[in-house]
Amino acid sequence: MRSRKTENRQIISDNLKYREDKFFKFMNSDRYQYTESSVYLRNNMENFKAVFDVFIRMKDKNDFGIMNGIEEILELIDILNETRPEIRKGYLKKILDDRDLIEYLAHIKFKGDVKGVRNGEIVFTNEPVLTIKAPLIQAKILETPILNILNHHILTSTAAARIVMEAGDKKVLFFGTRRSAGFEGAMASTKAAYITGCDGHASIMGEYSYNWKSTGTMTHAYVQTFGMSKEGEYRAFDLFIKENMIKKGPLIMLIDTYDTLGSGIDNAIDAFKNNNISDSYEGIYGIRIDSGKLSDYADICKKKLEKSGLNNAKIILTGGLDKDKIREMIKKNTNVDIFGVGDAISLPDNTVSLVYKMSKINGQNVMKISNNKDKMSYPGSKEIYRIEYENDLRDYIKLEDEKADPEIGMITADVEYRRKLTLEYMRSGEKNLENCELLSLENSRDYFMENRKSLEKIYNNRDVERVFFSEEIKGLKEKLIGNIKE
Repeated sequence: MRSRKTENRQIISDNLKYREDKFFKFMNSDRYQYTESSVYLRNNMENFKAVFDVFIRMKDKNDFGIMNGIEEILELIDILNETRPEIRKGYLKKILDDRDLIEYLAHIKFKGDVKGVRNGEIVFTNEPVLTIKAPLIQAKILETPILNILNHHILTSTAAARIVMEAGDKKVLFFGTRRSAGFEGAMASTKAAYITGCDGHASIMGEYSYNWKSTGTMTHAYVQTFGMSKEGEYRAFDLFIKENMIKKGPLIMLIDTYDTLGSGIDNAIDAFKNNNISDSYEGIYGIRIDSGKLSDYADICKKKLEKSGLNNAKIILTGGLDKDKIREMIKKNTNVDIFGVGDAISLPDNTVSLVYKMSKINGQNVMKISNNKDKMSYPGSKEIYRIEYENDLRDYIKLEDEKADPEIGMITADVEYRRKLTLEYMRSGEKNLENCELLSLENSRDYFMENRKSLEKIYNNRDVERVFFSEEIKGLKEKLIGNIKE
């Protein structure tokens, strides 16, 4: 019998081995996909040509989401293709007892197609934002890993976009790493913040991963380190300024550790003055308020700063901010330059849900039928076209081999106003490098910023229906429903 110490050593050894590869990301799946795959393999169905759509469902009618996470899907496929058979078997043998399936999964290479919209795209309910065309088992076992990636990436991107929209011309910093659901969640949230136009973040690993400069100054604990007194608070500010002014670094004093208006703002002003920090300082300087009556405190502090000649001092507000609180502050014309947001981006309310539904199998169109209209899916291999006019838009979804041009009431979809949103990222397992390049962080952020004018219109008017399906899709849907009812 093995000793407990030997078992522990083996567990540690196994964990280290698994860290050498990334196949665990691909294995982040649900049991039923592998249970079904055994049936497919046993009945020679593994190479049936399957089409699966990922489409978004929004909690509120006519609401929007922001696409993100496509390159993580492509990385997932790379992981599958590049992981050696013996490593795959090391995982599979621990969770499967079907030897034929283990052997099949240990050697498969993804040979399918991947198409979808771009990162930073505005998307709506029922739109096929990603489509997988592949041999049946390959397409099936990708379901949970794909949804796991896209649900979080799209949710955080959508939340960040809403906050940026509410902030208007004020800057937004992302401070939510500590609130995120683990490392992957933190990196995804940081990426979402960047793509949707946030102006900065605090994560040093985010800086390392995305080459996006991180920022951060002091905590309440830093101030407390120098003693719970006005003198201690002043010394904390003074030493911080002396350390960072030489580097022209950000000099932001956290003034609400003890008494925001009774000592914090006065100590900050004195520390700036005594260190000759003025509006000529080459870096950013100012104060941060993290608690209390933020709007009132900001307005009072602004007057004190201006009275002291510190007109360029920035006011940063943090502490449980979300889109609703930011909206109220903007309405009140609060004296704020920068909003620091954490939870509302890292752990937002779940307003977005994605599903992965089969739309075609071996050339036959299929769909999910339900008495609940919102639970139905749409059949066929589809593509999205966007019709843009005067900063407004409508989306038209048609079958990929459909010839008819859309005409949906707003305008006839002339070529001048119409563009195809669905792009091909992989064909027969080979990447379209030109389209994949569009997924870079810079390109994704630039693309989102181009979309902001349309997003402003959508954000302020969600009574308008913006998604239309072609008559051919609707006819095919009715035909399939009729076939089942006969």
